[in-house]
Amino acid sequence: MVDFNIESQIFRSCLLKVEPKFDIAKGDRRVLNSIFAWIWKKDNINVLGLDYDKGFYLYGPLGRGKTMTMLATRKYMNSVFARHRHMQEDYRLKAWWKTASELANIYAADGQPALMQYTAQDVNLVIDEFGREPNPANNYGTKMNVLQFVLQLRYDHRRTSVTHITTNMRLEDIEPRYGDYVADRCKEMFNFIEFDGDSLR
Repeated sequence: MVDFNIESQIFRSCLLKVEPKFDIAKGDRRVLNSIFAWIWKKDNINVLGLDYDKGFYLYGPLGRGKTMTMLATRKYMNSVFARHRHMQEDYRLKAWWKTASELANIYAADGQPALMQYTAQDVNLVIDEFGREPNPANNYGTKMNVLQFVLQLRYDHRRTSVTHITTNMRLEDIEPRYGDYVADRCKEMFNFIEFDGDSLR
């Protein structure tokens, strides 16, 4: 039996471990409650109506706490996976973490084959700072839009793995940079959550 009062305290502690100055009272409780609900599939507190089979697309201006929230969420999901045996069957828990620039640099250094581990089936991935990577990336003269490539392949595995993104880019900003195919697929891959209030720090 899961004690959700204790779990919510652990989730809060993860937020404070990532950012000790985080002020719970200033946080957007709708967002935090809905992310917590997504992990546990608790409809009664999923006020944003998040789809449990889609990842998070956290967007908004700088300093709004998107990366901090995703880091804490990832830390908490890892904790849930480690502490609750029945949750280890949930494909959505645990995730690798890469910035968009790191992915572009991996391609630049080692080419397309080096990216395949990040597009594999059953690999959950957080992409931080989406849209801030060099585009196109250049591997010995072969140029490629790396994040377009990664998302196209990850879309094919969306039933067995999830992708999470933090970014300053709104939905309408995706198509000019990554094309209409990726922009359309993002609607099927992500829950779009806007961070538009004061800083969470």
